[in-house]
Amino acid sequence: MKKEEFIALLEETIDTDELNGSMLLEEIDEYDSIAVLSLMSMYDELNIKVSPNDFKDLKTINDLIQLAENEIK
Repeated sequence: MKKEEFIALLEETIDTDELNGSMLLEEIDEYDSIAVLSLMSMYDELNIKVSPNDFKDLKTINDLIQLAENEIK
């Protein structure tokens, strides 16, 4: 999966538009506890093992991308 495709999947999963790598998660209105659960499900569908603790220290979209680094080319 390309980075652009992954960002599009993130946008769809948390129901927002125009994400970019440097965007702060705290500035995204749709990024809340429900979004984290949706993202965990998305990662699971991609066979990427994550836990709630993995999201605790994330600050940017790039951090979300890093969680899937082995799937993104």
